[in-house]
Amino acid sequence: MPDKTKCGVWEWLLTRKEVIGVKSVYRHPYQKKAVKLRLIVAVASLFIFMGLITKPTQAATLNSQVPDLSEWQGELTATQVKNLAKVEPFIILRVQYGSDYKDKYFAHNAALCAQYGLKYGVYSFSQYISTSDAKQEAKDLYNRAPNASFYVNDYEEQTVTSGTTNSATKAWYTEMNSLTSKNVLFYSYNSFAQTYAASAMKDYNGFWLADYTSIEPTGISHVLWQFSDDWYSSPIAQYVDASLKYGKATSWFLSNSTAASNYGTISKYGKYVTENANKSSYNIWKNLAFTSKNGKTGKAGKTYYAKYAYKHKNGSTYLSLYNKSGKWVGYVNANAMLVMAAHSYKHTAIIHKANYDVWNNFLWAKVKHYTKNYLNKSYTIKYAYTRGNGQAYYSLYKGSTWFGYLNAKATWQAIGTKKTVKVTLKNQTIWKNLSFTQKYGSTNAYYGNVYTVKYYYNHPNGNTYYSLYSGNEWIGYVNKNIVTVQ
Repeated sequence: MPDKTKCGVWEWLLTRKEVIGVKSVYRHPYQKKAVKLRLIVAVASLFIFMGLITKPTQAATLNSQVPDLSEWQGELTATQVKNLAKVEPFIILRVQYGSDYKDKYFAHNAALCAQYGLKYGVYSFSQYISTSDAKQEAKDLYNRAPNASFYVNDYEEQTVTSGTTNSATKAWYTEMNSLTSKNVLFYSYNSFAQTYAASAMKDYNGFWLADYTSIEPTGISHVLWQFSDDWYSSPIAQYVDASLKYGKATSWFLSNSTAASNYGTISKYGKYVTENANKSSYNIWKNLAFTSKNGKTGKAGKTYYAKYAYKHKNGSTYLSLYNKSGKWVGYVNANAMLVMAAHSYKHTAIIHKANYDVWNNFLWAKVKHYTKNYLNKSYTIKYAYTRGNGQAYYSLYKGSTWFGYLNAKATWQAIGTKKTVKVTLKNQTIWKNLSFTQKYGSTNAYYGNVYTVKYYYNHPNGNTYYSLYSGNEWIGYVNKNIVTVQ
């Protein structure tokens, strides 16, 4: 944990294991306490000899320290946990030492925390040797503590033997980030972190800095500062490791923090979007912690205005949706929506139907015109748009003056006829609609067959389309050029 460049004499001596004849400070968990006692006795004796014993210069105030606890503090009692809940913003519990060793009392202590409303984060004392091993340790931590408020990779020993420590440490974060939307922290002391994980630690949501000095370091960004491994916690009457929050409110650390800024990077979006009928039933969320829903997407092609996009820390992008009244609807995965994109069209349309509205935007908030007042009038279609349900909309102009958005169906006139035709071309499309967004299939299965044309349409794209029937069974729309009249 200690860092010679940032810590005092005590911390530096703890790193100089040869001074006191101990091979490694971080032994198997069962040995850790005995080793620590030997260190304390040896170093304290040296301090006395050197005349370096001094009184601590900083006393933390009540309700600001964050203790981190492990099996070395034993099995907590209900009284201890209730007392901790009264004075601590939250605590941090060790879950494992690598993947193979599980903390003896974590499950018991975590259950008491849940019972008495004490929030807790969790950490793994990491021992991974490779990228794949790091992923497994992260996965094990999450599976053993799915209700934690946040997760910590405690990486303070160089254990990687395959690949680089940066790649393994980044893999730990990536794996954990794929499992939870909660904050993922990196713990270490500064010199070790800069030596072995300088690039990987930048991906984490925050750095938990171990630095046992009397004054909080300011030279490195961090969200927690572990200032002591010998702080007296009165609720449990033991000396423990303790930290102070830095630059982040308690809510940032806890799972009930649902502010969007805690979960993703915001950017302006400003586009009309429509439900993708082929990808329906996506949840619409009230927050990016995904704890409350506001319904699901459907197949009707409902449209929204997406003001903002959030690049969520789970890797997906979420759109912030607003309805025609300007009221916020919620967040939805961008994969559930299609952008109402303009496609240059440059054709002429004639309004044939009287029961349609001409709109000022794709939220259908305000009617500009009623088609009943413009029957048989012609307009230039400069752009075509397609809703998620497959329906086309035209942006109409009269000269240089914009007329509005109109459902393309208002410009399609079904003209009755009774022709008999034969399909004479293969590999042509039979359409379900005249927006040309849905297909019935190919003419290959109909080649050489004779059908009845009950209606035809002079489409704004300049082509004529026949509506084919086999008796009373509708076959679909085809371009008249792929059939011959019998």
